[in-house]
Amino acid sequence: MSINRAVVALGAVAVVGVATLGFSIPYAVHAGKPVPNAAITAGSDWVQAAPLKACWDKGNALDSKSQTACVAALNAEIKNNTVHTVPVNANGTILLNVDKLAADKGWTAFALGSSTSTTLVNETKNQAGGPIPVSSLFAATSTSQATNQSYIRIVVGDGSSKVYGVWQFELKAKS
Repeated sequence: MSINRAVVALGAVAVVGVATLGFSIPYAVHAGKPVPNAAITAGSDWVQAAPLKACWDKGNALDSKSQTACVAALNAEIKNNTVHTVPVNANGTILLNVDKLAADKGWTAFALGSSTSTTLVNETKNQAGGPIPVSSLFAATSTSQATNQSYIRIVVGDGSSKVYGVWQFELKAKS
């Protein structure tokens, strides 16, 4: 009796599939819960980022101590000039995007001003927000000249005091 080549090949595929699955499941479990990304699109430029470690706790709500640590980390990021930067046309628009994992919890976006923040996207469960005119984000300074940069924070939360994550971006006008 001879064994059909097709049966042998099918058996080999099954062995490789089982071995791959056997490796993938422990790896996926070890990797933990996925971290959602947020992105800003400005014309043909697109910047995507994960939240700072201090601003994400595996999808759990941040307690007040963690929220304070998150804000401190975000402010340090601005001070150290390490914010994810999006080059923008001052007369263009931007679009904000979050992963489905973040959108399912609800999110909002703010532009940081010198002393206040402006809501850019009201709480939504959509994955995208915008278009938002860039010119409205470059606030005038005390000398009445517009700045060429702005900071945006995307906050995932349920609309009450629960915050699940925060992402931060810098918009900088192209020269």
